[in-house]
Amino acid sequence: MRLYRLMLVTALLGFSVLAMSVQSFADDKKDVAKDVKFACSHHGPTNMMLTLSLEKGDPRKIEIVGKNNGAKWFVTIDGQPAKDGNGGQNGDTVKVHSGDTITWKITAANHGVAFAEQDLAEAMLTFDKPDPKTNQPLKLEDLTTTLTSDAWKMFGTKRWGTKPIDAATDPIVMVSCKVK
Repeated sequence: MRLYRLMLVTALLGFSVLAMSVQSFADDKKDVAKDVKFACSHHGPTNMMLTLSLEKGDPRKIEIVGKNNGAKWFVTIDGQPAKDGNGGQNGDTVKVHSGDTITWKITAANHGVAFAEQDLAEAMLTFDKPDPKTNQPLKLEDLTTTLTSDAWKMFGTKRWGTKPIDAATDPIVMVSCKVK
């Protein structure tokens, strides 16, 4: 009987250690945000696509602006143009830090913001809600039935963001958020 109890206690201890190890591994993976792709919902992922990627660093203010060119986003970090390879060209990666504030604006022409995967965007970013007085930032919505070309389907499966809007003469805040 003692041997049976000893085996039972040993098995329970072993199971407990295994369960804690698995939970610890899961918690470690939960904290790792995956990269977030976005593109202009008017010009498409082949012209204006960038990726947000989390790295360690102090919080900053990032602005991503659609201007009257339809070819690329203009990225500034703390008021300075982003260096080459950090958001200037289609396909670039913008390195973001926890605590960064990010604002997508348009100053002219017709632009919008489409995230490739809603769940990844929401895992990395906390989005601001529209102000009822200004209606800015714009309302985020499911774009999977709006953006239906093959290029959009290859871009992401749960396309989510803002429909294209014309800025006319006044800048418009399309999306604003904070990096978790």
